[in-house]
Amino acid sequence: MRPPDENRPDPNAPMRLKDIIPIAFPHGGISPAGLRREAKRGRLRLMRIAGKDFTTLAAIEEMQRLCVVEPEQKEPSLHLDDRGKAALAAARAIAHELRTGRRGAKLKSG
Repeated sequence: MRPPDENRPDPNAPMRLKDIIPIAFPHGGISPAGLRREAKRGRLRLMRIAGKDFTTLAAIEEMQRLCVVEPEQKEPSLHLDDRGKAALAAARAIAHELRTGRRGAKLKSG
């Protein structure tokens, strides 16, 4: 949440998209078309009055919260020794299946 600013308009006052962009995104990076796309995706509330699109600073702040990308949770990578052990265990399991004939039986029944 941004601190109150006397120069900042009322967060609930409807503003045209082209007029709200310099306030909500002072460094640019978005256009009215981009805000319309976010509205179509359901992340921004728009008002269409007399064929013109309006939104509020509060709605843009909510959209920004909805657009936060969480970092992906990566699986911990195996240490080289662990990968080698896993590969050896898999090779031994395959060899055991081949010796006992169980693997061939699985292939024939499938």
